[in-house]
This record gives sequence, structure tokens and C-alpha cells, in this order.
Amino acid sequence: MVERKKHTDRIDLWCLGILTYEFCVGQPPFESESHSKTYMKIVFGNIEYPSYLSSEVIDLIGKLLQKNPKARIRLEDIMNHPWIQKYKNV
Repeated sequence: MVERKKHTDRIDLWCLGILTYEFCVGQPPFESESHSKTYMKIVFGNIEYPSYLSSEVIDLIGKLLQKNPKARIRLEDIMNHPWIQKYKNV
């Protein structure tokens, strides 16, 4: 959306990645001191993960925030992701 390209319903997977990051970290993954810097981080996919995040959640977020929508994890596969399975019954 930032690049003004057409998008499909796979944008919802991107949004889920953003929300997952925000729930785990407490702030958006691309937040910067200015809109232009935030947009640049989005365009280049620059995400910094805090050291306290598990490798499983980093993997899931990374699979959701793929720049190429076709490369994003499928919604059907999210429920089988190790991070989801780990906390499924908690």
C-alpha cells in the first residue's frame, strides 16, 4: 500500500504479521521518528527483533511480512506453525 501497488486479500496476512509483532513487542515493527523513515523501513523490510523474542515467533512474523505477497505463509498453514502449536492449548 505504501508503494501504491495493487494488493490482494493477502494484505491481511501482512496485517496479521504487523499485529503479531505489536502484541509481542508493544510497538509497530517499522515505527520511526518520521513518516518517510517509516515508509522506507516498510519498503526495504527492515525489521529489528528484540532479543527476548523466540526464534519461533520471529519465524512466523517473518513469514507473514514477506514483501512478495505470494511468498507469505498461507492462512491455512498458520495454525500448524510451531509458535502457534506451542501455545495452542495454553
